[in-house]
Amino acid sequence: MDTCQSISAAELKNLVHQQLHDCSPAQQVVFAACRVPFYAHTRLRLGELEPVLVVAELPSGLLYFEEADEGFGLGVADEHGVLHCHGHDPLALAQALSRAGF
Repeated sequence: MDTCQSISAAELKNLVHQQLHDCSPAQQVVFAACRVPFYAHTRLRLGELEPVLVVAELPSGLLYFEEADEGFGLGVADEHGVLHCHGHDPLALAQALSRAGF
């Protein structure tokens, strides 16, 4: 039987730390300025609501980690607080920051 386990805060912190090494110096500065304590949020993907973990609040929206796809993404919350994502592909942290314009 296959069971789904949630990523722990420590594991996510370690993953972010590892992937920051692949980010440009400018991306590292932006991320440091915009990072937040991880918190759960709901996003709409392909008509379904699913949980994600927000890792940074960028000027253009939220940078989150999606456990099922094991990658980062970008989204903007609507007036009801539901996060709408920009694309559905899981990204490395550097790719997500690049897509956000950094």
